Amino acid sequence: MKAATKAGKKKNLLTPTTFSLLHATDFADRLLYKIIPPLKAGMIVLADRYTYTAFARDVARGVDRQWVRDLYGFAARPDLALYFRVPIETSLERLLARRVKLKFYEAGMDMGWSGDVNESFRLFQGKVLDEYDRLVEEFGLEVIDATDGIPDQQRRVRKLVARELERTNG
Repeated sequence: MKAATKAGKKKNLLTPTTFSLLHATDFADRLLYKIIPPLKAGMIVLADRYTYTAFARDVARGVDRQWVRDLYGFAARPDLALYFRVPIETSLERLLARRVKLKFYEAGMDMGWSGDVNESFRLFQGKVLDEYDRLVEEFGLEVIDATDGIPDQQRRVRKLVARELERTNG
């Protein structure tokens, strides 16, 4: 699966729906083999980029919102979901500080909204952020201000996790 996704991305062949289907298949594999077994064993699982990432990314690409929800309908709803909200310019600065250029799909270049990669990133990620804001209301995601210092973010996360553990272990 990973090889097919990588090949499709490398040749810029993925339509928004194909992109969505490939990522859903990859997610199903991770869920089946890396998330469900530890949950069944009574462990706590932390997952970066759960279904909400696909919901935001795919809808931003124009895929039907309900179709994406249905596609991921097999996924367990997490007890706690965190959304680290960061302004687009901050995100762009952080990404470019770590590498030379943005990736084609993360910048939304496949959508053809702009020939300039940075502007395309701003447009695409703006739509992603708008969709995440919808998800906060729809799914009750806990918002963390990702512009706060790391100690402040960590305190907030620890407080939310402690509250959830108290609730579930009562």
